[in-house]
Amino acid sequence: MMIIQPRNISVYIHTYVRLSHNKNGYPREIFSNNKETEKELGMPLQTVFVTNRNLNSGSAAKKHLFGNELDNTGSNRTAQIHFANAQPFDKEIIRKRKLSNKITRTYRSIKKTYQLELQTSDQRSGYLQDIVASSDNGRPWVFFIHGNNQTLSKNLVKSRQIQDEYQVNMVVFSWPSMSYDPKLIPNLVLAGLLSSNPSTAVLAKWVGKKAIKKKIKQYKIARKVAEKTAPHFIEAFNIVRDELLRPLQESHAPHTCLLVHSLGHHVLRTVIDSANPIPANYEFNTCLLHQADEENEDHQDWIVRMPIAAEASTHVTRNKKDLVLLMSGIVNNDFDFSKAMTRLGNRSNHDSEQGSPLNYIEFSGLDDVGVGHGVAWDDGRSPEVDALCRPILTGE
Repeated sequence: MMIIQPRNISVYIHTYVRLSHNKNGYPREIFSNNKETEKELGMPLQTVFVTNRNLNSGSAAKKHLFGNELDNTGSNRTAQIHFANAQPFDKEIIRKRKLSNKITRTYRSIKKTYQLELQTSDQRSGYLQDIVASSDNGRPWVFFIHGNNQTLSKNLVKSRQIQDEYQVNMVVFSWPSMSYDPKLIPNLVLAGLLSSNPSTAVLAKWVGKKAIKKKIKQYKIARKVAEKTAPHFIEAFNIVRDELLRPLQESHAPHTCLLVHSLGHHVLRTVIDSANPIPANYEFNTCLLHQADEENEDHQDWIVRMPIAAEASTHVTRNKKDLVLLMSGIVNNDFDFSKAMTRLGNRSNHDSEQGSPLNYIEFSGLDDVGVGHGVAWDDGRSPEVDALCRPILTGE
């Protein structure tokens, strides 16, 4: 076992560089610690979007290309894998708030996301060939599997955030982990307001309990969807490996990293345990298992069987105070609060991991981590966190 702590941080603190927008409207903003990287900004970053989400039609398609349900249009009503090109897009959000009959305040913000362009099955091979031919931009590739509670919109924003933070090309595997919206926050806010009045205290308790039950229901549905997603992931990965990753390796051999977050590990573990797992004929240079929402017990048994990443280059992150994983530990252990810290991403290191071939990254106690779950890309992450994650994600 190797416990990784921050190394010489000065090596990894990067200078922020802002240049003009390129021809695609994508701001050329990078973290760079050398002039060679700045030269490579002429070619935009590439993003390949792969999903088993349903393809929207009609008016829904005008808002989002894909929905938040499993696709069932494939043979035998199994999910059809869709590919799309993702172009960075800065969307202006305008909100108006009426302060009085005569005064209205307008709030403007920028939502950094992507515009998706569907690549049909006939177009896919040519599209991926074009990506290989135009992606020698000197930047690494990250294959990202997200976690729970991700609508398409949320997933696009998070992926864009990771790309902007680390300046990487990305393959985003998106699965419908939020097909059921419990509207937890609005209901909890309502419960809080009702609880302030003694006459509505009973109603507040009922609303709060109902909101939490709905959230637990959403989470359990997401776990089942993760299991159903495993064969779709295998199909998608085989295509990406043969038509993108291997040609990239033969072309200019960029650094590649598998990044898995939270409940995405349940997809990965189901893939590893499946009867027909991914063939062991491709390995990422590194693998970052980030805040895994999977049981800590016996985790080495399935991780070391992962065919697409070597044990020595696989890194497992931990944050003991991760609020999301504390709640997951309680829910997955029949509300036994003594087992709140039993998830892989929040379990303390213990003797059974001595001699493990895996590498463990301890986020707990680092500056600005707190109860965070998306530690590696959270806004305002500390130089310590950056120093731990950047070498794995980028090879720098």
